[in-house]
Amino acid sequence: MGKIQISSKGIEKTLRKFDYLQAISEYIWNGFDAQATVVDVKLHLNVLGGVDHIVISDNGYGIDRRELERKFTPFFESEKQIDPEKRTRTTSAMHGKNGIGRLTFHRFASDAKWKTTYVDGLLKNTYTIQIGANQLDAYEVSRLKLTDGEPGTSVTFHNIMQDFIVENLSAYLCKEFGWFLELHADQDFDLRLDGQSLDYSSLIGEKECFDLVHPGSLTPFQVKFVRWQDRINHEYSKLYFIDSHLEEKYKQPTTFNNKGDSFYHSVYIQSKLFDYFDFESDDQSGQLEAAFGGSKKCDAFQFLLEEINTFIKQKRKPYLEILSDHVIQEFEEAKAFPDFTDGPEDTARKNELESVIRELCQLEPRVFARLNLEQKKLMAHLIHLAMGSAERERLLEAL
Repeated sequence: MGKIQISSKGIEKTLRKFDYLQAISEYIWNGFDAQATVVDVKLHLNVLGGVDHIVISDNGYGIDRRELERKFTPFFESEKQIDPEKRTRTTSAMHGKNGIGRLTFHRFASDAKWKTTYVDGLLKNTYTIQIGANQLDAYEVSRLKLTDGEPGTSVTFHNIMQDFIVENLSAYLCKEFGWFLELHADQDFDLRLDGQSLDYSSLIGEKECFDLVHPGSLTPFQVKFVRWQDRINHEYSKLYFIDSHLEEKYKQPTTFNNKGDSFYHSVYIQSKLFDYFDFESDDQSGQLEAAFGGSKKCDAFQFLLEEINTFIKQKRKPYLEILSDHVIQEFEEAKAFPDFTDGPEDTARKNELESVIRELCQLEPRVFARLNLEQKKLMAHLIHLAMGSAERERLLEAL
């Protein structure tokens, strides 16, 4: 029996921020971390229609028996490292943190049993691992057997303690994996729920593909822009850089995060330029660019960022106009505007007040997203008092 280097109670405390949907996602990520292209989640029902047990299987490379202790005996990590809300990466690979995510099943099941197959030279080995929720700091391992089966891992969870509503699970998985499946759309990655490919199309508000070519070097970029209808889980709006072999090399946030406008988006950029590109160095001497074929300081990359930034800004503009309409409606419903008569002078002042609020909202939407009823009234009153052109310009500059 193997021992995990945290007590069972310590593991429960460390993983307290994971709910059952996040826990299920951890096992799916484990499959993709193991280079799987297909992960299948099956909910097995009992005679009463409730979920009796769950099986998550993948076609990854399996868990090498020699790596088991490293994967299932994690050292104690800081809370920030394993906090599902605080993960930061420069690529989308390797969500797992030394196997500790494998222990999150205690949030919804009594035990977990893995059956895994891996290649060892010319042979294929298979074995099982089992952990109980009442003793998370220990695991049982079976003996190795030779097999003709394909590499991969399936994990079964018994005695489900959580009511699983398929629609809720599907909606969560769409927000968790939609952006990742789009990233690997050309590689036919598939996440299945009860045998059906996860359909996250309802989460896509808009999709557009186009090409960019840097005029100086004639470097082509194939760009795919996706606007999401809702916030995607644990992933900011980002740029994903993909080489000619469809491998993700780097990712970074766009400049339109945390603006308070619910404009969630992903931009996927493929180019041969990224085959030998140095994303880590800010070298300005040109030596690294000559050696590696490009760096973030090169003209082609700077051209790309400027074009993408302009494109996103244009995509965001009509979205902000719609948002400002909603803000005006909220102000009216909250009776935040001063009392205007139907006379021409008051009508003109009301229109001018609405126009200023629209401008301010489009400049700083997050300011308006945080206003309660009294703050809306105060905001409208202050703007109304500053209706002169000079005061208006100063108010815009202040924001």
